[in-house]
Amino acid sequence: MGGVMPEAPGLFTMLGRGARRRCPRCAAGDLFTSWFRMRERCPGCRLRFEGPPQEGFFLGAFTVNLCVTFGVLLVAVFAYIGMSALNEAPPLLGFVVVSGAGCVVVPIVSYPFARCVWVAFELAMHNMDDSLRGGRGSPGHARGAGR
Repeated sequence: MGGVMPEAPGLFTMLGRGARRRCPRCAAGDLFTSWFRMRERCPGCRLRFEGPPQEGFFLGAFTVNLCVTFGVLLVAVFAYIGMSALNEAPPLLGFVVVSGAGCVVVPIVSYPFARCVWVAFELAMHNMDDSLRGGRGSPGHARGAGR
């Protein structure tokens, strides 16, 4: 796609698109070839989603995923504490086993969403003009032109 990209969407718009596994810039779908493999570029606006591996781009998505997992675990712990205060808590061992299983399942389920949300954060933090199409410092890259 040639031409000038429209004005960059707002942060909450980009985060909402990312949470739905859509391109944060143009809202195109079909960003993943499998649950764990993201396309190199957006099929709609050709935005390149990831920088060179040495830049540690995946750490941002990992952090988003970790925060989601800790949030779910925190809610479960507070629910258990609340049930304990009412003397209606399930056995502790069962709670620990279910919570441990949740700490394995939640990151797997939320992985593609975390990747897209992190791309939205990257786009919000860096320039999104039409000169950003390609590799780092070249057009279309989520990391923007050389800083």
